Parts: sequence; C-alpha cells; structure tokens
Amino acid sequence: MQKIAYIVMAMVVGAVTFQSIDRAYAASLVPLPPGVTADGIAALNTPYLLGQQGDIYLCIVSTTRQITNIHLIDPDNIFHNYTGSLSLPITLPSGGNKCLHLQASDFGLTSGFNKTGDWAVLVDTVPGKTFMYEFTVTFMVVPESIIGAITAVTAPLAALTGYRILRQRKF
Repeated sequence: MQKIAYIVMAMVVGAVTFQSIDRAYAASLVPLPPGVTADGIAALNTPYLLGQQGDIYLCIVSTTRQITNIHLIDPDNIFHNYTGSLSLPITLPSGGNKCLHLQASDFGLTSGFNKTGDWAVLVDTVPGKTFMYEFTVTFMVVPESIIGAITAVTAPLAALTGYRILRQRKF
C-alpha cells in the first residue's frame, strides 16, 4: 500500500510541476532570436492548442521596413485585423536587432485561437513585400482542474488495491 501511495504522490507532483505559466504579452518589439539572418515571419511552438495565444514573430534584418497591414486569417477564411497596442504603421529598422511579437489577442481574439484548422498570418510592408506564414491549431482535451487528473489516476489504483485486499481475505 505504501508503494501505491508513493506512486500517486509522484504523479501528483509531476502533474503540478508540468503546468505551464502563461505569459501576458501584447504586440511588442523584442530582441532578434539567435541565428536569425534573414527577413521572415514564424509562429513558434506550433501546433497551437485551441484557446492558446501563440507566439508569432516578424523579423526584419535586410532593410528598414514599415509594416502597413497585419491580418490573421482563420480556417474559415475570415480576416482578423490587427488591433494591438502598437499602432500601424510600425517601423522595423534594419540592423535594429528587433522583431515584432504578436499573439491572438492582438487580433481581437482575447480568449486565444477559437477554431481548429490551418491559420495564416499576412503582413504587408513598405517597401513592398508581403510576408505570409501558415500554422495549425489543434484540439486537445484538458482536465478542468488538477483534481480531475488526480481522480482519473487514483480511481483505478484504489480499485486494484481494494481487489487485492478482498482477494487475500478468507471467508
């Protein structure tokens, strides 16, 4: 019985320490990631889960560019216009070692990505260049609380323990 208690305790500690901490960012200029040597746009840590904010970066290193339009396109081809804290046009200087960091809330999606499927980010700049990046949003079942996860793990263990105790009893 003591071994089972240790196993359950290890699972609970693992589940609690595994929870991620959400970062609250609005559209902002951030340092250029190491190794970036060309203009581009990327969504990091994809695929995103339904309800996540995401981390989308637009980096300019070649020439000073002014961002004139930013659109987030959902799987139903609905365009979500940029409504972030930095007002358009946004200037990214060449050699400035800065990237524009965007999340779903910068497009009016305060509760994160609201549809599963293929999404796209479309960015127009002056001098004329369009950047486009596609990424996926998937669905995953997440327990409402840690109590649900603990119950799902401990119920079968308790049933097994009860069975073993009753099996060893003599009637």
